[in-house]
Amino acid sequence: MSRRGKSLLLVGLVALLVNLPVAHSTWTSWRVDRDGVDVTASVTDTRRLPDGDGYLVEFQMPTEIDPEEPLWVAQVDEATYDEAVAQERVDVRVLRDQPSAYTVSGQVTSRVGLVIVLLVDALLLAVALLMWRTRGRGGHALVLVADGDVERCRPGALLERQEDGHYVVEGEVVSIEADRIVLDVDGREVTVLLEGHHNPVGHQQPARVSGHLVG
Repeated sequence: MSRRGKSLLLVGLVALLVNLPVAHSTWTSWRVDRDGVDVTASVTDTRRLPDGDGYLVEFQMPTEIDPEEPLWVAQVDEATYDEAVAQERVDVRVLRDQPSAYTVSGQVTSRVGLVIVLLVDALLLAVALLMWRTRGRGGHALVLVADGDVERCRPGALLERQEDGHYVVEGEVVSIEADRIVLDVDGREVTVLLEGHHNPVGHQQPARVSGHLVG
């Protein structure tokens, strides 16, 4: 795989990690809406957030849903909060086999996380498009006609002009055909026309070859 391909793969992995929590939350909410059961939970505590930023309700599920009876918390609107304070109960929709997956009637969810994810996605998409359209720091892809066999070498990147006008190229083999190979030279693709010369170097291995540029 070329360096550009590896970079695109890295961008894809970052995008996956960024979007995975949102995707999991969306999937869980969909399951709760589809397969959840409606129950009445006992309110154990209520709190107003500082500066009027919202209302929190702490509650316990019925024992038939959650025998361990841990405490759960949800941010709710003012009407739900007032009702919870007065009646000491809230209506909850929950998955029977997964008590941690629930929604509270009147629950307030923040869009900040989603907005941040969308902004990061837009940035990653811009980076991926830029990397895809750019053939490396040196500009367009090059074509080299080999004047000798391809040799193995240490990992690295080299595109060096010799005194006689020929070039020595070192890079990772990203493509092999019968009459040519393609090297990734620090993100720049160099197509090497073998012209009958031998290539003993395998795919994704560092190679060295000399010749003259024709494009």
